[in-house]
Amino acid sequence: MVKYGRLGADEAEKMKKDPIVLKYSRDVVEGIANHFREKLRTELKQWCKNNPKPDGTFYNIHTDGLKIYTTIDSRMQRYAEEATREHLTKLQKLFDEHWKNERPWGKATDIINNARLQSERYKSMKAAGKSQLEIESAFRLPIPMKLFSWKGEIEKTMSPNDSIAYYLMFLNAGLVAMDPQSGAIKAYVGSGDFGKFKYDHVQAKRQVGSTFKPIVYANAIENGISPCQYFPNELRIYSNYQDWQPRNAEVDEYGGYYSLAGALAKSLNTISVQVLFEGGIENTVYLAQKMGITADIPNLPAIALGAADISLAEMTKAYCAFANGGRTTPAFFLTAIKDSQGNTLASFSPVAVSQRRKAMEEETARMMTQIMTAVIDSGTGRRLRTEYKLTNNIAGKTGTTQMQSDGWFIGYTPDLVCGVWVGGYDKRVRFRSIALGQGAATALPIWGGFMKRCYADPAFKIQTYRSFVPPLPENEARMDCPNYSPYPYMPYDNGTTADATIPDEALPTDNDPTTSGNDTSYDQPEPMYQPPVIRPSRGGGVTPSSGNAQPAPKRVIVKPKNRPLQRDDDVVQQEPDSPTYNDDVKENQNILDKIRNIFKKPQ
Repeated sequence: MVKYGRLGADEAEKMKKDPIVLKYSRDVVEGIANHFREKLRTELKQWCKNNPKPDGTFYNIHTDGLKIYTTIDSRMQRYAEEATREHLTKLQKLFDEHWKNERPWGKATDIINNARLQSERYKSMKAAGKSQLEIESAFRLPIPMKLFSWKGEIEKTMSPNDSIAYYLMFLNAGLVAMDPQSGAIKAYVGSGDFGKFKYDHVQAKRQVGSTFKPIVYANAIENGISPCQYFPNELRIYSNYQDWQPRNAEVDEYGGYYSLAGALAKSLNTISVQVLFEGGIENTVYLAQKMGITADIPNLPAIALGAADISLAEMTKAYCAFANGGRTTPAFFLTAIKDSQGNTLASFSPVAVSQRRKAMEEETARMMTQIMTAVIDSGTGRRLRTEYKLTNNIAGKTGTTQMQSDGWFIGYTPDLVCGVWVGGYDKRVRFRSIALGQGAATALPIWGGFMKRCYADPAFKIQTYRSFVPPLPENEARMDCPNYSPYPYMPYDNGTTADATIPDEALPTDNDPTTSGNDTSYDQPEPMYQPPVIRPSRGGGVTPSSGNAQPAPKRVIVKPKNRPLQRDDDVVQQEPDSPTYNDDVKENQNILDKIRNIFKKPQ
């Protein structure tokens, strides 16, 4: 530059003494499973640190030509990414139309300020010594920039502050699919686009909503609650919990009585809380831990509605216990590491199902699967049947958190457990209506699109013919009851009941609307009399659903008794998902478990 007169000699000599600062970023955005590869990179760095070469030096995952073998199925991964991107494209258009020129956070400024502090532009300006005033001025100045959209990159002139608001309006998603027997991860999608959204939503902790309810119901069955016990769908005020009054969210209706299957299919909050107290709050938390959840779960009745922050990875792992007969299933994703010559440096395999901790009785898992099948066949997950035309064995549960901030769906087949989460960067970024923001509308379509693509592939077609293992005949008999009853017991069927004796006034007569003509017996519980459903308004008024106006259902004030904790062990020992977990530690733990069982106090 001095030679051609572009730089003075004195200035050149001065610049030669300055250190060269290189800021190089190796962002891998091509290919598939980028979030998974980032998770794998972190794991491999730890392995390299713990496993030096024979000469004492350490392997370099970038330069030593290591060959890494994982459990990811490339076809499933592509289908998962396609389904995620396809639905997010449609959902984003609907979301933008829903809010139009408004912002979900209104006039609040903290959301923009917090996002600005985390931006690369802010960090680089701060590192360059710019003052706060200079930084804020630069963020208000409109400049030409390229912006991401689901339809492709667009060019606009806007300020960095406006670009932050633009990106905050995006909904995103996470998906993870596992083999419930081995724990092998088959597909892993951390966001809709790794290039622009590097935050991994599979590992992020968010409120889980109604996806936690199956754990509540499983605990109730474990503690002797009959699947055909009927619970009243009524508003209750819990006086010993600050007069807390849970309401039904997806269907704000009350009246009648529901079995466990019926209550879960309709995702009734009122009954989930009753079931939680019947089984015990601490017992429910303990079961969740045994199923593999390590996140903090509060000992409060609100957990019946999913008021706990848990990652999609842990929730999906927990559902594996329902699919495999009640066993805890650590995630498994790394199978082998080989050097550049093909020599095996390390190999990894999952723990056999028979050697894993039993989270629940096998029959409890089978019964819960049958109950969650009703969610798909006639409940909140029925779109998989009607819209996606999936006819194979499927069980699962939708979930929607407060104010529709998070949409969930975790579903499983005999071969695969797949969890999906959809939401915004901030919990305020959400749909305003339950119809648009519920998990059945935001997360379930990604699951449906993913599975539909898989089953169109001849390699996975055989999975559609596999069936769940049913409960034993005696337990199936225990579950043989209608989902709904106008009475607090199973409706009469040729003079028999499930859990109670029917009073004379409940028996059919010639004028009974549940009978026709003079025939006073019938074989099927449908059609049965259903009293008018009452939909109390949020303001306390009443809007009956039929022309026969009825009084509002009583808001029953209760002080529930909580079933005491019943442990089968002193401590829940979690098996980590890391494939490099020390096998010696695992073997020692098995020995300690045997010793603990010998000296365990009888319950």
